[in-house]
Amino acid sequence: MWRVSRLSIMLIGVLLGVGLWLQPGTAAASKLILPLGDVSYISPQTVQAWTGAEVEMALGEHELVEFAVVILSNVPYGGLPGAVQERLTEFLTRGGSLLITGGASAYGSGGYKAMANLIPFEIRAEEDWRAVPFKPVIPLQPGHPILQGVTFQSMGAFNDLNPKPGAMEIAQYAGGKTTRGARYPSPLIAEQRVGQGTVLGIAFDLGQEIQSGWTDGSLFLQNLLTYLVNRSPLVPKPKEDQRGEVR
Repeated sequence: MWRVSRLSIMLIGVLLGVGLWLQPGTAAASKLILPLGDVSYISPQTVQAWTGAEVEMALGEHELVEFAVVILSNVPYGGLPGAVQERLTEFLTRGGSLLITGGASAYGSGGYKAMANLIPFEIRAEEDWRAVPFKPVIPLQPGHPILQGVTFQSMGAFNDLNPKPGAMEIAQYAGGKTTRGARYPSPLIAEQRVGQGTVLGIAFDLGQEIQSGWTDGSLFLQNLLTYLVNRSPLVPKPKEDQRGEVR
């Protein structure tokens, strides 16, 4: 009798658990990614398959803090929606992940001095997009998740930036600036924490490099987004249906 009673109790517990699991509103909401600027190289379906996160091309009805990841892809600071400019610091403080990519409309060339405290590089000049001799990319943190399995093609253009104290430099250009015999490294990838959030900066034009035929470009993007989604706890708020029930 004891064995039967114990089995019955276990079955009731399982059934109750299944019932709760099936209740509306208990399913975990998918995380969201907001790409702004050049989105030509971002496929929402592919990104969702990689990360489980949904890609929204605009804020829409969402608040910025409902997105797990925000991507600023070769977009000038002045071209960002006001809500993004105003709430980026709050977004990061609460644990959001921010990816900033380079290009002719990024960093100094894109007016990003207005958010210099959030960038894992130091801006050297207002016009910092440079064409340079093609040279290799040097990984400085080969064990970093975003570099796993990735081989870079030689680099011939990027935003000419300084390393930032306190930020982790992940990769740099093999050349670098030279003045009176002193060599100044040109960082290409760096990361820093802001509040509970993560900022990952890329000094080259990611979309341009991927579309140029870079063999591992897609893998690098997958690594980047997977890493940043996993680091962010932010999820969309529950929505109410027409009957006022949370779903």
